[in-house]
Amino acid sequence: MTEPSPLRIGIDARTLSGHFTGDRTYWRGLIQGLAELDQTNQYFLYTRRPLDGIPPVLTPNFHWRTVGPSSHDAIWLLKHWPMALADDAIDVAHTQYNIPLLGAPCPVVTTIADITFALFPSLFLPKDRWILNTCIPKSLTRAAAIITVSESTRRDILRQYKQLALAGKTHAILLAADTRYHVPTESRGDIAARVDQQYTLNGCRYILSVGVLQPRKNLITLVDAFTLARLGNRSLKHKLVVVGKRGWKNEAFDRHMATLPSDIRADIIFTGYVPDENLPDLYAAADIFCYPSIYEGFGLPPLEAMACGCPVICSNTSSLPEVVGDAGILLPAKDSEAWARAVEKLMGSADIRSRWINRGLENAQRFSWKQTAEQ
Repeated sequence: MTEPSPLRIGIDARTLSGHFTGDRTYWRGLIQGLAELDQTNQYFLYTRRPLDGIPPVLTPNFHWRTVGPSSHDAIWLLKHWPMALADDAIDVAHTQYNIPLLGAPCPVVTTIADITFALFPSLFLPKDRWILNTCIPKSLTRAAAIITVSESTRRDILRQYKQLALAGKTHAILLAADTRYHVPTESRGDIAARVDQQYTLNGCRYILSVGVLQPRKNLITLVDAFTLARLGNRSLKHKLVVVGKRGWKNEAFDRHMATLPSDIRADIIFTGYVPDENLPDLYAAADIFCYPSIYEGFGLPPLEAMACGCPVICSNTSSLPEVVGDAGILLPAKDSEAWARAVEKLMGSADIRSRWINRGLENAQRFSWKQTAEQ
């Protein structure tokens, strides 16, 4: 029997030329996992513009393609990408969320990270909500297969779009923390000094949160918990460091920040977007990582924090229990008093912190991008 010919696989890699966010993390991790696993099939990575910085180190069966003029995403997806798939005789293509509206010359698989727009519509701008509610159901119907990043998201999609009969082609494949997230060999003091210099912490210890600033991240609960913990325990001198670019619909949060005591406000630091190479230090030097998100398709930051040896307090919603398991403190997303008590408890005992750190490190080992690629 003759061996089957290698497949020609096309990947929509546009996010690799943008800022390091969850979508870019997904494609970078998946592509590196595929390169580790598969040196036989041919992979074509399509972008709208050349990559910024150093591209991932890949095997020779991966080929970069900069396609079409650097036009609007919708035009690129509608016209330029399908033309490139045809030119390269691609057998199967992989994108995220939207599939080309007018079709493609091959079957297309899509990854849907979450459907927050359908479950929590008030958290989105009207225009974005309309686009997503219009395009995503059509993409789900047209997709040859659908990948979700957690079993929680898979269940949500099947429940929300049950009339589309998607069960047979929808598959949950979990993600992983990048290998850059690990317990450092440097002393924690040296790392903390470097973070202090970069973000002007004035030698203070800190609690960390990471994510785009938007209503879903539930930062009001976080700053309230920080305030309660500080007011309830005057020996707690920590700062709160919030990492992430500013997103949308932050007016209510801004108004809430203005109501906090001035000394508390002064100790809440918003770094804005942080380059990916700085994140491991921020996790490793933090005393606690807090993630009070209302809804996540997967939730990479808690896993990244665990891999760096930082204890995690996390919401008990959506996919987060699936990812964190019993290795983090899981709490109701809106209970700021419970979050404050958990912070005080963790900071009050080195033994308790150590137990949660060890649990987190063990949990992080359950996930790998090679395993994601295999599935």
